Amino acid sequence: MTSTDQIDVVGLGQCSLDILGQVGQYPELDQKAELSSILVQGGGPVATALVTLARLGVSVTMVGAVGGDDFGRQIRDGLIAECVDCSFLTEDTGDGSQVAFVAVDDHGHRNIFWHRGNAVPDIAGLSEILLSRAVKVLHLDGLHLMQAVTAAKMARSMKVLTVLDAGTMRPGMERLLPLIDHLVVSENFARQIIGRHDPQCALRSLAGHGATGVTITCGESGSMSIGSAGSVFHQPAFKMDVVDTTGCGDVFHGGYIYGLLQGWEIRQTVRFAAACAALKTRAIGGRTAIPDLPEVEAFLRTHGD
Repeated sequence: MTSTDQIDVVGLGQCSLDILGQVGQYPELDQKAELSSILVQGGGPVATALVTLARLGVSVTMVGAVGGDDFGRQIRDGLIAECVDCSFLTEDTGDGSQVAFVAVDDHGHRNIFWHRGNAVPDIAGLSEILLSRAVKVLHLDGLHLMQAVTAAKMARSMKVLTVLDAGTMRPGMERLLPLIDHLVVSENFARQIIGRHDPQCALRSLAGHGATGVTITCGESGSMSIGSAGSVFHQPAFKMDVVDTTGCGDVFHGGYIYGLLQGWEIRQTVRFAAACAALKTRAIGGRTAIPDLPEVEAFLRTHGD
């Protein structure tokens, strides 16, 4: 990739190696359960969102870090195989990579055990990337908060849209929220923000930080959104024969960012994102069944809300 190549979306955040196993049902404590299948593939919120965008035909680059271990090699190789530019994915030879163990039951539900590793992204060259590559969107997850805040400030000064995938309210994240144009957060994060389960109240609270669009993803219940006009609406989840929900939120973010790039209004954007996430559930793994653009378009033509 040359310095004149355009990048539509830069992602700064987590990239992981996922080790997934399918089990009929979760065992009791101190008991065994045989896995019917096992899969090793890349994961992580920002990384999987970028893979989604790449499959939809968007040019993307990953700013992150892996350790000098075999996990890190597999993470990098998996992203490159998906046409995600890894020129700015650094390797810290003395550090460990992020890794997750995921148990998926027969109903598609999953339990995740993860270790964040200790490799830290280097954002020294990020301002040059944002300026020279005509970047339109910066996607963040906030795990490395200091880097995320610095990057969001850069993006705002350069009029690059910022999107945040917030799954858990971490200490200091209130510094990041006012720098985000589109907040797409989990139901858990929304609950932590206001201290109770009330998505509509949480939407209005989050919108108070100045975001143009705010969406709360609620799993099989779909999502709730509030747009610039202040109206709240519900996008139901599409009905699917679910195999695995791993990565659904990450894929939703990829679909959401695709809608932003097209200039769609938020209802169309969220519906498209919901279709991407629904199609992902067809197979085990956060990336296995991520759709391409013709698949999503065909799905939306034949499915109502």
